[in-house]
Amino acid sequence: MAGMRKAGHLEEDAIAFYSAEMICGLQFLHSKGIIHRDLKPANIMLDQESHIKIVDFGLAKENISGNDTTTRKAGTPRYMAPEVIEEKEYNAAADWWSLGIIIYQMATYTFPFTSPMGKQLSPLTDEPFYPSWLSDELVDLLQAVSISKLYCRIM
Repeated sequence: MAGMRKAGHLEEDAIAFYSAEMICGLQFLHSKGIIHRDLKPANIMLDQESHIKIVDFGLAKENISGNDTTTRKAGTPRYMAPEVIEEKEYNAAADWWSLGIIIYQMATYTFPFTSPMGKQLSPLTDEPFYPSWLSDELVDLLQAVSISKLYCRIM
């Protein structure tokens, strides 16, 4: 990803490319009944041809498909979906939340639940801050994967 930075963030075409590859990876995992549960930049690698590889399945949950859920809190707190933080039932939608956090970071190099003044906000009660320079399409994608209501989030 080196060389694609501009003003502290990746170009939107690079964000679209890497996001699409992560989406395909998550769709594959979920089709096999696997929830990653610790999706974060440290667990996203690039191969020699700059393609995404999702790694570190130590916290993954298997045999979760359809309406199956789990409640065990697992993952890295800043990337956990609200339902995981609260130890409520969750499914593969938790991975989509984490993906939204990663995409936001690719675009802004910050976390979405940080105010413009640097104050830490809560994903349980606050809406993320979307900088005005993000495109409408990118904001729409981020909102679709980061909806707090589990049943409204895209999967």
